Amino acid sequence: MSVNFEQRLNNISAKTQMLMQRYHYVVTQRDEALKRLSHANNELESARKRIEELTRQVEYLRMASALEVVDGDIEQSRKFLSELVWEIDKCINQLSE
Repeated sequence: MSVNFEQRLNNISAKTQMLMQRYHYVVTQRDEALKRLSHANNELESARKRIEELTRQVEYLRMASALEVVDGDIEQSRKFLSELVWEIDKCINQLSE
């Protein structure tokens, strides 16, 4: 009976060791995955900021090209500027209310 008990105890010990090794492996894999996720999130945030900056630059360039006098068409440019000023005044009035 003691041989059988000793054998079972050794089997349980071996299985416990195997489970501990698997646990450490899973924890290591999880930690590495969390690091990769953190790195990917940082890259994503950086990309979002870059997209915002580029979008702003595109808007500025659109406005600059709209304000540019093409072929001496000063009247068209004045009209466009007048509309922009009117829109700005409208927004200011709405904010003042």
